[in-house]
Parts: sequence; structure tokens; C-alpha cells
Amino acid sequence: MSSVVLKQLVKRYGHAEPVVKGINLDIADREFVVLVGPSGCGKSTSLRMIAGLEDVSAGEIWIGDRVVNDLPPRERDIAMVFQNYALYQHMTVFENLAFGLKNKKVPMSEIQSAIKHASQILGLDVLLDRKPSQLSGGQQQRVALGRCIVRNPQVFLFDEPLSNLDAKLRAQMRIELKRLRERVDTTSIFVTHDQVEAMTLGDRVVVMKDGIIQQAGTPVEVYSRPANQFVASFIGSPAMNFVTARTLGDNQFGTDWLSLSSMQVPAGHAHLTLGIRPEHIALGEDAPGIAVKGHIEIIENLGSELIATVRVGKDSIAVGRIDPLARIQPHETVTIKIAPEKLHFFDTETGQARHRSV
Repeated sequence: MSSVVLKQLVKRYGHAEPVVKGINLDIADREFVVLVGPSGCGKSTSLRMIAGLEDVSAGEIWIGDRVVNDLPPRERDIAMVFQNYALYQHMTVFENLAFGLKNKKVPMSEIQSAIKHASQILGLDVLLDRKPSQLSGGQQQRVALGRCIVRNPQVFLFDEPLSNLDAKLRAQMRIELKRLRERVDTTSIFVTHDQVEAMTLGDRVVVMKDGIIQQAGTPVEVYSRPANQFVASFIGSPAMNFVTARTLGDNQFGTDWLSLSSMQVPAGHAHLTLGIRPEHIALGEDAPGIAVKGHIEIIENLGSELIATVRVGKDSIAVGRIDPLARIQPHETVTIKIAPEKLHFFDTETGQARHRSV
């Protein structure tokens, strides 16, 4: 196994603005890191540079103790799972699994042993004689994973491998990947636009936007202490609510709220945006927190919970984790309670987090 280090990594196409803008990232041996962000943020391009499928415009990629910038993909000792699985349709599952090892002139006895090992891990034993067209999407995904396992590489690379699956299969494959992680703890880099995949799979989550790393940290860190307003809005579902301090006053959040805000924010940061996650807002007079009056605009029933959009003055605020049996209706006037210790503060101009004073 091996570490991966990116040093001032840049990717530019022609004379256009770089799509990856000098990122630095240290990935430890056996760590599972997820690159996450919206389309066009540079996450897949970064992965393809690590794989050797894209040239590096500037900077260095280290895998283990080697700079691999000029090495072709086959010499980097990596294995990659693509979005479309990239299986050979005319070959059986066994032949797909064996293909890379045969090209390396590995003895057949070793190939069979490696395939047996991977098949047991992924439950492919009964599928070895089938062709990809005879498999479900989840089964094809497991074959693609198996092809990586049999190669026993230094690094696994995953390029949005679950994006073609339906919601149920995606959830199942997340579990499969967690199980695989326990049995094959190879250094892994996983690219996705889905923040649920990022939070559930990664030892560390790297949030990207516009070719720049916005924050790298554990799932708990990026959720509870986002570095800026973009990270706060991207991580978490439903998304965090944002309102300006001035708007809060206009919307009758009250003197106590504004006093609390000013006490907890460092001096010199008057232009603030306040953030609060929907799950940190309660519905009803009896809950602890700062009371705010509003009226319900929309109710979304997710089965296990309700999410209500509550209009407070000019702002619409999402309230989550409401009991699905709660008797609430659109246009009803309600009281919401906001936990002050869960507030986030951001500089309105820069979007950077301003942590509360203690």
C-alpha cells in the first residue's frame, strides 16, 4: 500500500483558466479519501491526473516514494473503477477479472487464486461464467471492484462509480464498499458529487469548488465546523439555512437574539451571515432555544420525518426532523425554536467562517 501526495497540482487546457488551481493534498497510506463537489469543480480531473489519464500542467504527484507525473498509467500501480464500469462485454466475469493479470503474464494458478479471493469477498462465485449483459447494475459494479482487487494495487481510484445506479442500489453499494473497506484496506480516492456518499464512505472528505480545495477534514469536521459558507451549504441535507444579521432583526428574531449574536462573534465582524441547519431547529413552544414566529409555506413528507419550509419575514427557513404524525398544515402560524449553540457565523463579503468566541 502507499500514500498519495499532490503538490501544487495544476491542470490547464490551452490558454484558458486552469480547471485545477494548485491543489495540495496528503493522503495517508490506507486512508479512504473522498473528493466531493459540484460539476466542474475539478475533482474528476484531479483523479484522472493521478491515474495518468490526463497530463499534469504543473505540480507533482507522488505515489509512495515516486513522482509519477511522467509515468504511463500501467506503471503507476493503481486500479481504477469508472462510472460506466468499462467491462469487456464479450468476456465472461472470470475473463474480465483475469484480463489485467494475463497481460502481466501472471501464472494461471496465481490468477485463479486471486479471482477466488476477490469472488469470495464480493459474492461473485456464482457469476463467473456469465457475461456483463446477463448481470444487474449492482453485479456489474461488483465485477469492476473485483477487477481492482485481483490486481492488488497500491491505490484504488473510484470515478463516480455509483452514479449510474438507482437509489436502492446506490444505498446497497455504499454498504458493499464499507464492507470491502474492512477487508481490503488499500489507499483509496473516491470522486462523487453526492455529499451522502462522501459523508458515509470517507475517512476524510475533501470539498472542492472552482478547482480549489475549500476544506479537507473528517465528515464530522466538515459538517460541524465548515470552513466557509460554500462548504456549509454543500454538506448536509437539507441544506443549511442562511440569513443576514440585519434581516434577522427585521424579521423579529428579537433583541435577545441580536445580543446573543454580538456576544458570540469576534469584534470587527459586523457584516455577518448566520447559518443554522434544519435539524437544529425545533417546532413548537416547548422546545428549548430562541423563539421565532412564522407561517408554514410547504410541508415535505419523507415518511420518517417531515420537513417544513417556514416563512419568517422575507426569509424561508427549512425545519427538519419533524415528527411525521405532527398535525401541521400549510399557512399555519407556528413557533420555531433555534438552538443558539448550533449557530454558524460567516463573513457576508468573503463567505469565510467566523467562529464564536467562548
